[in-house]
Amino acid sequence: MKKNILIVEDTFAVREEICDILRMEGFNVFEAENGKTGFQIAKNKKPNLIITDILMPEMNGFELFNILAEDTDTQKIPVIFLSAKANKEAVLRGKSLGTGDYIIKPVSPDNLLNVVYNRINNYSSILKRSNS
Repeated sequence: MKKNILIVEDTFAVREEICDILRMEGFNVFEAENGKTGFQIAKNKKPNLIITDILMPEMNGFELFNILAEDTDTQKIPVIFLSAKANKEAVLRGKSLGTGDYIIKPVSPDNLLNVVYNRINNYSSILKRSNS
């Protein structure tokens, strides 16, 4: 079964680079330029994973994460934060919200794919246990 991933990133070039890498791996990819649009796509498409930038207009990545967590349709979708902010405080804030992963820009294709596969496999295992 093809896995669906939503990329929420306001910088077009970065978003396209990530989408291209994931599409070449065979993922079905949805795109959003901000958290507000990303939330609507997440509600409608119910992706297997969301990768979101933190610093964006209209709704930042932390706000998106909180809204996803409050909505029964989206609260179980795993989220990976993506940011150029490599400082310890930003990483700790992201992890304190419950995300297991944080990718620092610029994105390395190998690192991106490693994090994506690990997160999807962990999520699939959790779903199987909760459905048993």
